[in-house]
Amino acid sequence: MESKTDKMKIKSRPLTKNEKFLIIALGLVLVFWVSFKFVFDPQAAKLEELEKDREIYHGQIVEYNQILKNEESIKEELLLLMGERESILYNYFPSLDQAQILYLLNDLIADDRVNIADMSFIRPSIETKGELDIHKMDVNIPLSGSYDGILDIVRAIENSPRKILVHSLNLGNENNDQLVGNMNLKIYSLEGFAKAEKDVIPIDIADTGDVKTPFTPYSDFTEPISSYEDDMNLDESEFESYEPTERAGLVLYEFDDSNYEFIPSNPRVKGNVVPSTIRKSGKYSMRLEYNILALEEENRAYVNLNNNDILFKYPPNSIGMWIYSYGYSPGTLGLQLKGQAGEEIEVEIAEGISWMGWSYIETNLPQDLKLYPLKLERLFFEIPYKREDYGVLLIDQLEAFYSENSDANENEKVINDFYVVQSGDTVSEISRKTYGTISYKNEIMELNDIKPGDTLSVGRVLVLRRR
Repeated sequence: MESKTDKMKIKSRPLTKNEKFLIIALGLVLVFWVSFKFVFDPQAAKLEELEKDREIYHGQIVEYNQILKNEESIKEELLLLMGERESILYNYFPSLDQAQILYLLNDLIADDRVNIADMSFIRPSIETKGELDIHKMDVNIPLSGSYDGILDIVRAIENSPRKILVHSLNLGNENNDQLVGNMNLKIYSLEGFAKAEKDVIPIDIADTGDVKTPFTPYSDFTEPISSYEDDMNLDESEFESYEPTERAGLVLYEFDDSNYEFIPSNPRVKGNVVPSTIRKSGKYSMRLEYNILALEEENRAYVNLNNNDILFKYPPNSIGMWIYSYGYSPGTLGLQLKGQAGEEIEVEIAEGISWMGWSYIETNLPQDLKLYPLKLERLFFEIPYKREDYGVLLIDQLEAFYSENSDANENEKVINDFYVVQSGDTVSEISRKTYGTISYKNEIMELNDIKPGDTLSVGRVLVLRRR
């Protein structure tokens, strides 16, 4: 009888050569299929992807190399665009600050021939221009006066350094040559578009006597520059704050008060002068814009500084100023002075503008004592004959350098200036006019033996410390 074990046995026979070959071939096919499926195909796709990335990166390298080759021209273009931006910012109000607007309007509409009782400021609103929402304010001004006077006020508003739109002007005949009516002004601001210097006009604060503010900054405090270049993410070294030179110069003019004007030497000379917040010291520099076609005997853009009473009583060792150039120019920058006898003297500051950015330029004045005192009347920029050039220069901090006076023990002597008392002067006012602050009131009183309550007589000569 057969056991279960015997029944479960499977009959087998040895594989033939063909069967062995087919099994081996099948195994090899499976190995190759698995290799291509999970190794070679992914690697090929990865290589193709890397080749595409390589082409992209190669194109970027070519593009970056081209940019690097054009670095200087890009920098020049950027500086020019910044200059244009600064000019645009200056032409509009940075914000609808009623105090600043009122302060500017008081200067523009001051005319003895026109009576203005009051000004009515309408609450600021938003006006839509295309896709832009622009902040604006309306000002209503009732007025009466002569036709010529009202016309001059309208012209003054149209020529305002900040754009003010005369929206409407309604006039009627009151009697004889007198007109009466109302003028409506529209004022637009740059709020929400760009950051700009908030102060349109520096407003003087009234003298509060001996009352001192507890918020006065310490003596070594320097105000940081906060102007539009911060928005541009520029290298701060382009607009670094003023660092004093090794010698202490006597600052003659900071260009902060806009007390200057553009004068062309002939009709082919165009241009303008306006304050700029890109500066080396103080609050503003002076921006000189020029466009000169040099076909006349004299081809100069003059800047009249006569009203600033910049006086040289004694020959300085040298004088200097900061000048910012946005581009190269063949023009000559110089000064025009007048001697005590009325003789005109010209001094070149720079023959050709050969730098970009800020540069401190020095020159010398005549050393002949017979010419002094010399008064600085004008600054000029001249283009050579039969040339055409246009551009922008920034000018800041005109100063003079004098030899240090020392005694036998090498102790530095104090240099003094003198001041002639004018009608209405007080010690506090003299301190403010001379130093920009009333902090030197006590020093002036001590130097000139002035006691509290003393009256300053007109014409008295006071001694002031030079700083």
